[in-house]
Amino acid sequence: MTKSNKFFLYTLVATLLEFGIIVWLNSHFFKGVFDLSIIIPVMTVRVVVVYNYTKGKLKKQWEKKAIGLFFCVPIILFLIGKPTYTFEQAKQLVYESHDISTIVEYKEESYRNTVPIYTEEIRFFINNRDYHYEADNRFFLVNPRTGEVIEMKQPYWH
Repeated sequence: MTKSNKFFLYTLVATLLEFGIIVWLNSHFFKGVFDLSIIIPVMTVRVVVVYNYTKGKLKKQWEKKAIGLFFCVPIILFLIGKPTYTFEQAKQLVYESHDISTIVEYKEESYRNTVPIYTEEIRFFINNRDYHYEADNRFFLVNPRTGEVIEMKQPYWH
């Protein structure tokens, strides 16, 4: 295996590993409210650029340092765009803002952890979904960016 093929293979493995970590963080801590639609194309472009670089098409225009910057972009986008509050932090906001005893855990029906919403506010990097909680037969939404807690008049999920 040539040196350029190894470089491409390492890049591909690193990209898949990085993508897997970001998806895991998004699903585990943020319950899927982080929007991956910007990160996926950036990672795809990175793989294409590295492939063309290893084939000699970009070696004159780009240095390896410039190629290395492509590895930082998805991580920076995730760190900048991630929601301010994780699902657990938002749960604490519900406890603090309302007099409730326990919040129902949706382990088997994890889709109930978020609710699609309509909003006119611009949400960069965040899907139009809010965290959803049920406590003492009351239902709450928490904006993952601002932490605003709203009590719903009726449940979204039946």
